[in-house]
Amino acid sequence: MESQVRQNYHRDCEAAINRMVNMEMYASYTYTSMVRRNHTAETILFQLCDFLESHYLNEQVESIKKLGDYITNLTRMDAHNNKMAEYLFDKHTLGGKS
Repeated sequence: MESQVRQNYHRDCEAAINRMVNMEMYASYTYTSMVRRNHTAETILFQLCDFLESHYLNEQVESIKKLGDYITNLTRMDAHNNKMAEYLFDKHTLGGKS
């Protein structure tokens, strides 16, 4: 696409500059539309934190608590010295899956 205002640039150079300007304008438009949709960067950050907390951290906390409970039960049963306690824990708590 040839511009109406000429600055004595070579056609290839002018086309490259026009492509660059168009890319910059597209990027500006994209960023502007993102901000309008999400209002502020703080809103985006809050939504990301909320998503991670509700979908990731709760599962991790529950898994860690479950493992901690298993270790507490094994310790109370003295499973380190009593292999029968380890066997019963495995059979009743884990369903013999270990």
